[in-house]
Amino acid sequence: MKKTVPFELFGSNQFIMFDILRLAELEKIMGVSIMKIVAEQDISVNLCINALAVGMQQHHRPDPKYYAEKIGEHLEKGGSLMDIAIPIIEAIAATGIFGKAKNEESDEVKNVKEGTE
Repeated sequence: MKKTVPFELFGSNQFIMFDILRLAELEKIMGVSIMKIVAEQDISVNLCINALAVGMQQHHRPDPKYYAEKIGEHLEKGGSLMDIAIPIIEAIAATGIFGKAKNEESDEVKNVKEGTE
């Protein structure tokens, strides 16, 4: 179940990757289930920081302060939080947790992109 989503905002040749253990780790950190986060479209700075720390462990040590700084730099350059959130949601969906085929974009990802429920 190791699916990856390219994420090069903070460096080239990087990607976000989740599996069941990483999803469980993220749920523990956030104190809420992944399903609830996606269903409620609870896209927060806290989610982005923690999801990057968990989903990019293969590139950097999981230090939330590092990702907070990187997100801050991205926003200062005119980027948006959605530039970060959408690949995170895509990487979560790529695990198959929503029961979709890996190449089929889930309704949850579409809703986040469109800003609808």
